[in-house]
Amino acid sequence: MYKCTGSKGETVYAQQPCGAGAKEVTVRAHRAATRTPGETATHAAVFRSTDLSDASIAERNCLNAAQSNIQGAADRRIQTYQRQVAALNQQLGQTDEDALAAATREAGVRAQVASLEQSISAERRSADTSLATAQQRCSEQRRDREASIERKYAPERAPSDTATDGLR
Repeated sequence: MYKCTGSKGETVYAQQPCGAGAKEVTVRAHRAATRTPGETATHAAVFRSTDLSDASIAERNCLNAAQSNIQGAADRRIQTYQRQVAALNQQLGQTDEDALAAATREAGVRAQVASLEQSISAERRSADTSLATAQQRCSEQRRDREASIERKYAPERAPSDTATDGLR
């Protein structure tokens, strides 16, 4: 190959001398596009590690979404119950009736407060159960994804290995 300077000052390469200042240059062949076994193993290890990290991040995102959806809704309902309890507790101190009527009303208010407190407890138990179920689901999704990744990056087996699998 010859290296020359073109009419506009650009570098030009040609198979024949391309001008008075042409210099003969040796062009090296590019390295083959194939990888060595070590490069292939390193490449696979990096992608496997990245995929496994992605599976972990996906599980964390799944858990965060479940917690936000489940706990957020439960917290809003619990706050509603707690506001109702606070309003009922304010009624307990107000008495402008005879003692029997006041005692009857107070008993009714206390029963409503107890019912709301049971609803709050039930809401918390339900949220805890739902979160445990969501954690299990997110964990199963991660395990499935990790198993898929392991299969994807498992070393290829020789044809003779697969032919004898049925005999083992």
